[in-house]
Amino acid sequence: DDPRTKRLFALAEEAGVAGRGMAMMQALEAALAQALGRHLPINVDGALAALLVDLGFPPELGNAFFIMARMPGLVAHVYEEQTRQRPMRRIHPTDHEYDGPPAREV
Repeated sequence: DDPRTKRLFALAEEAGVAGRGMAMMQALEAALAQALGRHLPINVDGALAALLVDLGFPPELGNAFFIMARMPGLVAHVYEEQTRQRPMRRIHPTDHEYDGPPAREV
């Protein structure tokens, strides 16, 4: 089992926000275990999705939360690349031509 999922679900219960989303995710976990004949644990993304539903967030915001959770790791990778690796190529901001749609009024 993912310890992050257990902790998030415990915090949701303590805070009184555990609801339909968490119950549905746990029911899905149980149904999959029965159908597959093996345990397929809820990962942190599944737990986060369930709790966002319980907190009243629209599903369309899910990806934003998943991306935010990964930002510290991405920043660390960028920093390591910039400080430890020889650059593969550098493109100066003015050394390229834009080839997208033409400018328009918005």
